[in-house]
Amino acid sequence: MSLSRFLRSKRLWRTALAVLLVVAGLRIAFPFLVQTEAVQRGIEQALEDWTGANVHVGEPAEFSFWPYPRVTLGRVSFVTEEGEELAKVEAVSANFDLLGAMRGQPAFSDFELARPVVHIGWKADGTLNWRHSGWLIEAIDATAKAAEGQPAAALPDQRIGTIDLRDGIVDITRADGSRHRVTDIDGSITWPTLGRRLALSLSGVVNGELTRVTFACDKPLLLLAGRNADVHAGLTADPATMNFEGVANLSDNAFVSGALQLATPSLARLLVWQGKDIPAVGTVGQVALEAKVATSGYSAKLEDVQLTLDNAQATGVLDIAMPPEGVPQLGGTLAFDRIDLRAFLTAFSPLPGTDPNAPTIDTAFIHQFGMDLRLSAKTADFSPFSLQDLAAGMRIENGRASFDIGDSTFLEGRMTGRITLAEQGFRGGGQLQMSLGNVDIGAIVSTLGLPGPLPTGIGSADFELSTDRPLWATTASDMSGRFQLRMGQGTLTHFNRKAFEERAAKNTFFNISEAADGSFDFTRAEVDARLNRGLAELVKAEIEGSGRLLALSGMIPYRTGSVALAGRLAERTADGTAPANPPISFFAGGSWPDPVISPISILTGEDPRRQD
Repeated sequence: MSLSRFLRSKRLWRTALAVLLVVAGLRIAFPFLVQTEAVQRGIEQALEDWTGANVHVGEPAEFSFWPYPRVTLGRVSFVTEEGEELAKVEAVSANFDLLGAMRGQPAFSDFELARPVVHIGWKADGTLNWRHSGWLIEAIDATAKAAEGQPAAALPDQRIGTIDLRDGIVDITRADGSRHRVTDIDGSITWPTLGRRLALSLSGVVNGELTRVTFACDKPLLLLAGRNADVHAGLTADPATMNFEGVANLSDNAFVSGALQLATPSLARLLVWQGKDIPAVGTVGQVALEAKVATSGYSAKLEDVQLTLDNAQATGVLDIAMPPEGVPQLGGTLAFDRIDLRAFLTAFSPLPGTDPNAPTIDTAFIHQFGMDLRLSAKTADFSPFSLQDLAAGMRIENGRASFDIGDSTFLEGRMTGRITLAEQGFRGGGQLQMSLGNVDIGAIVSTLGLPGPLPTGIGSADFELSTDRPLWATTASDMSGRFQLRMGQGTLTHFNRKAFEERAAKNTFFNISEAADGSFDFTRAEVDARLNRGLAELVKAEIEGSGRLLALSGMIPYRTGSVALAGRLAERTADGTAPANPPISFFAGGSWPDPVISPISILTGEDPRRQD
């Protein structure tokens, strides 16, 4: 008989009808064959045996038999012996086997929990609120004994299958009273049997952000028994993504050891999400981290670190400590190829003068964590300058913060320095110390575009400045301290000595710009100045050239861009004999860079060339 004729035969239709009648009959007969009360008692007992809690059911069980036999309990609550509610579920459903149900001994698997609300808490003595009993606890105890080589009972041969969660809530209350809530939990936990692989994939809202979590462990009972086990964990949310693969241990000496990847588009947003609002780090944007991590107690060591901060990449080692009593600590060493030093420092607070109108900022971070970080960089940009071979350190400790440049190459010379914040944080002001050795002073003048007669050449300079104002509101005119400059051979630009002498000899007022079409070569230059809130006092300023010595003293109110200086341009003889011409004494006053030169002879009525 051909296939087409068979399909059209009455035999096929009779066979199909018989199957349908059998199925229909079974569906009608199942409720009579299955001991439904035994199934309901069985699932209640199974839930109690799994959780170790007392189970109360508010609504009668509902059954369905297609495509699989399934039972649903409504308004289920889990309570302790003392009546404390541990969880409540709007509906609990599970598959069960028909043969077992017919014998009054059903086995359950593939659970679904609709709108569960779970309460997890720790008592003052550190114990968990859920009772330590049930099949799971027995299996964990048996696994622990077996790992120690002790005789242990066989693991319960209970099938779990898949646990689906829909629209769940988890409330967590710590021993210190702090509370955390995760809402809108959806996903599944796959655990075929106790001895097999555990995998979960869940999503929920954590601190207002949708978060997806994945976890997998081939030997979950070993992990729960406080032994080492291989795990893979992942977290994905808008503020951050994280992946870990390695060994974990959940004993009293819990630790993880393995490969960690962490990325966030905004460090500030990540900290806010974790409840650590530190506005001072708001300028730190994208952060990506890859490392080998090993934890011990409340500390973690990260090795082979590959760190990206915005567009800067670094390698090194980091140590992180988060003690329960005390502030978090960060230490280690990071080596950058290139780093924006200004952006790095302003991650903690605006530098002096960067924004005079900056609003008050929260400086609490200086008390919120500690830091002992060593930095190095082949190139460190500090616009508009650049440093090479930087070796620096950053410390935050006991309400004080400092940034030290131990060594660097700067304009063909060396630079060292320190920025220190006072005990009260930024509100208490700070100090700036800087030392330049054999640096191209002319390059500084040119880069900054400073006008007027200024020295160029190789020299050394020392700054020591301080302010009692908040650093975020500090400008150069708010600082006090000292400044020293020492130079060998160089040139005083925009200063024509002969033209200056000729105009001074005429005994008339003139602007310095009238003698600016030239330069004055010198063999030595020394400047000592005291600064006090926008006023610089020249204690000593000498520029010695071939046969001439230019000396200046007086005040420079640089807050207003003006000068008030007394000067003297005198001849110098090689043999120490009296010069042929008397010195020219003058007063320079007005606005920089073109003050008015007033020969002293005009003020005294004396002959400008009269010998003393």
